[in-house]
Amino acid sequence: MPNSSVNKFTIMKVFIFLLCIWGVELTNGRYARCINPNQRAGLCVQISECQTLYSVLQQPNLSPNEKQFVRESGCGRGSDNRPFVCCTADTGYTRSRRITPNFPDYGDFGESFNNNFNSFDYGWNQAPSSDQRTVLFPRQETRPWSFGNEQSNDRDFGRSQTQQPQVQQQQQGDGSSLLPQPPTCGGVTIDNKIYGGEDADLNEFPWTVLLEYRRLNGNGLSTSCAGTLINQRYIVTAAHCLTGRIVREIGPLVSARLGEHDTRTAVDCPPGGGACSPAAQRLGIEEMRVHELYKETTPNQMHDIGLVRLERDVRYSNSIQPVCLPSVVAPETKRAGQQYTVVGFGRTLKTARSPIKQKLVVGYVEPAQCRNKFAERKISIMPTQLCAGGEFSQDSCDGDSGGPLMRFRDNSWVLEGIVSFGYKCGLKDWPGVYTSVAAYDIWIKQNIRA
Repeated sequence: MPNSSVNKFTIMKVFIFLLCIWGVELTNGRYARCINPNQRAGLCVQISECQTLYSVLQQPNLSPNEKQFVRESGCGRGSDNRPFVCCTADTGYTRSRRITPNFPDYGDFGESFNNNFNSFDYGWNQAPSSDQRTVLFPRQETRPWSFGNEQSNDRDFGRSQTQQPQVQQQQQGDGSSLLPQPPTCGGVTIDNKIYGGEDADLNEFPWTVLLEYRRLNGNGLSTSCAGTLINQRYIVTAAHCLTGRIVREIGPLVSARLGEHDTRTAVDCPPGGGACSPAAQRLGIEEMRVHELYKETTPNQMHDIGLVRLERDVRYSNSIQPVCLPSVVAPETKRAGQQYTVVGFGRTLKTARSPIKQKLVVGYVEPAQCRNKFAERKISIMPTQLCAGGEFSQDSCDGDSGGPLMRFRDNSWVLEGIVSFGYKCGLKDWPGVYTSVAAYDIWIKQNIRA
């Protein structure tokens, strides 16, 4: 090959490498591709949106190698001067350190966090130097990027309980094609607890699922949690609805009831007359999947998400339909004052448990406000969680665990959160805490199969 051709080829390789490092090529118009210190391809996102590196910074005492890895993962700054990192599944060096490009130094990441993680400093303590390039990203940082689907060293994961369905083994791949798109999901063409809520209309929110547990005393079934149908085979719910205390004190999960509106009647009919809904479907459970990093003893219930695979595909109808996941609609920036809807069969003002599906509109609570409030209870709220509610007598309560927090946008109902935990129920200024579904989009897609 002539020298000129070799030189051109070498220059082209260097140019492509620099493009990857500095994130010139935007992904979907929002994020840039990059290369991390382990030479693994990733996405250049805000540090608070990278679950893997953010969890590293949560550690009270960072090692020098951990600090250096996070620092060398830097890939630019946003328009508001916040540093971005190259987000992958890596939390540290996977091999001996190698020479890496000279990334900008964003200061000591670790010192921007206190030990209990309640006062996360989003301002950062070092302005960019004059020779540092500011990378402008669109303001809709759409989702925290989760790589929780990677193999975990947590030996407790997958420990089966007596009489429980098989725990799903680690899956690799992308289940994007298995998730329905609008208008198949999140539909509103139908006739269109919740503490302080009101009855939902017949066939409203047809993706709401009751999870049924076989009582340890053998006395029938208990509907102690809820879930949300995301396609014909899978339900997403809270991890604490699949493992831990609920199994020890209530019993194993054995079935899911879909298309339910009023638990007192076999066939549900509108109060004013008209067409009745078909009887609810009860399906057995084939497999369950709990997030690898979930630990029931963690006060903030981080990674409180799980998947339930049904024994067969469900039949869609007016009363049984899937909800949309955030990744199948246009991104939206969350702001204070936005309205969300939570649905379930939990406690109401008048009864310990509602026989009729309940709905309640709650307001989005800014992360800083939520963090500060739960800091009073020494609980750290993470970027992979979101908060809503905080009005007296209006909250998701016992029995709503694992159920959906939704927002209507782009002409579809979108699953934004999963009911996780709160401080008591319906107390003023105490919002409910929900697992952010967008934060676990990758995890969901890589843990479902046909």
